[in-house]
Amino acid sequence: MKKAYLYIILLSASVLGACKKDLEDRFYDKDKLTSGQGIDVVPGLFTSLLTNNKIFAQDYGEWYYLLNGGTSITGYEQVAQRYVSYRYDWFSGYNDLTTGNGFDDAPMTGQSFFQNSFTRLKNYEVLVDSVALRTGQLKIDGDLYLKLASFIKCYQSAKLVDVFNSIPYSDAFQGIKGGAQYLFPKYDDPKSVYQSIIAELGTLVDALPAAYAQTSDAGKTIFKNQDIAFKGDINKWVAFINFTRLKLLVRIAGVEEAYAKPLIQAALAKPLPQQDYYWFYWFDIVPTGGGTWIRGVYENSFASFIPNIIMKRLNYGTPAYEEGIDDPRLPVLAMPTKYLDYRGVSANIEAQDALYNSGEKYYPYADNVSSTFSTNAKSMYNHATFHQNAKMPVYMSSLGELDLLLAEIALKGLANTGKSAEEHIKDEVTHSIDFWYTINQLSSYAKTQMTPAQMALVYPAKPSAAVVSAWSDVVKNKFTAAASLDDKMEILMQQKYLHLNLYQPYELWAELRRTHHPKLEPFTWHSSVWKPMPERARYPAIEVTNNPDNFAKVAAQNNNTSPIFWVPASIRAQSAYWNDYNYQ
Repeated sequence: MKKAYLYIILLSASVLGACKKDLEDRFYDKDKLTSGQGIDVVPGLFTSLLTNNKIFAQDYGEWYYLLNGGTSITGYEQVAQRYVSYRYDWFSGYNDLTTGNGFDDAPMTGQSFFQNSFTRLKNYEVLVDSVALRTGQLKIDGDLYLKLASFIKCYQSAKLVDVFNSIPYSDAFQGIKGGAQYLFPKYDDPKSVYQSIIAELGTLVDALPAAYAQTSDAGKTIFKNQDIAFKGDINKWVAFINFTRLKLLVRIAGVEEAYAKPLIQAALAKPLPQQDYYWFYWFDIVPTGGGTWIRGVYENSFASFIPNIIMKRLNYGTPAYEEGIDDPRLPVLAMPTKYLDYRGVSANIEAQDALYNSGEKYYPYADNVSSTFSTNAKSMYNHATFHQNAKMPVYMSSLGELDLLLAEIALKGLANTGKSAEEHIKDEVTHSIDFWYTINQLSSYAKTQMTPAQMALVYPAKPSAAVVSAWSDVVKNKFTAAASLDDKMEILMQQKYLHLNLYQPYELWAELRRTHHPKLEPFTWHSSVWKPMPERARYPAIEVTNNPDNFAKVAAQNNNTSPIFWVPASIRAQSAYWNDYNYQ
């Protein structure tokens, strides 16, 4: 039997020293073939690009700083938070978006998200240069990898726009081309970057099937082994690229509707995902160690309490979970408290401080389920689903996210989806429940340490189809009864928060800024009531030093308060917060 090899080229030099040996043990395959042994380098370049941290897969440091202080993206968007009381005096600057004492964009600046994105996309440039030198079938086989690498370059560049607005693009990713403009690239207009990416993704959707068909049989066999995400299924790649394009089109439609609408309708006529798309690492994750994102979540379990804006959309009756009254996702997303019920944390720190001081404490770690059950007065995210899920996959897309995209398209009349927005909302609830029970059941956390009663709380049985259908009708009916488009968007985005939650904080931050939904809780600190809205991350200081002339042209954007180009003018004038602590 012929042995299959996975060609992996590791170019990252940004690994923390403490993790170096661990990464070597995990990633260095002593049996792998290398280009020095006469093996094609292109497949390894593609696999390394696909699996590189901070693109589809997140890493330890990124998640550590996303959660740790409670003042980064996850805190301000109210996806996850510390159990805040006045003992955390650094929250006294929560309303400060100008000096850096309030919103903490260290997951981007401190983790070098901007510059690392370009560094981690170097394999794209090498692929361009390598494939250009080839001829014949070797060039044809290499072209398939180049097209997929082009997509990854587009995917990450769009994410950079969503975080920073103007970015170097047209002069970036130029490989061995000469010229100072490629060493010190100009910053491009963000809308132009988006439109360029959208056009390129459309070309890839059309061209990929033929590129795959022309690949040699041997090349297809290698591709199947190298493609960690979709195992060589080109149809899934086409659908995922079209999904990504559709998402960018909906985002830009708020400021360029005439441009977006015909492209959205055309995209709907092309393949879209028919199942949840995610992939697994080729090694077992150790949640308490290693370089993957799970370690960052595990070590910051104390910063992953579920905020009220999520909890109050899961739990509607008594604090206990009541089937038929509460969202079926509640027990699979949240840990119960010591009272065997579910309680979120509030942004009203005045009230929450009184609870904490009265003895409503918590166990800060996810390493002892008995201590959690006996101590916690508030609900963290479910330890099995999140903090200690050794099989947590790398997310690409999901049917639930697609349903919500289609619901918005139908609601705003951007295209004909074949269904009403209400029907898409019903589909989303069903698909999201399926998704999260599947993720929960992948875990094996503490199964041998828990009692049967504890097991039932941490690994709840999936509700019946009748219960799921009835709940999806509840949400659908609320959406139908909502009086205005803005009211319907509130419900739609509430569902997006429930579905993506802690799993996809960057995506939710983009959607919150774009729509100002779901409405957030005002942050009350002593007698002050604050409603800050960080709009973007600052550029890294190294850009001022290394690319000063081009940076000077975008320096006015270098703050946390300038909106990304796709935020409509009408949205910019609206508050992203409730007026008080009452909820719809």
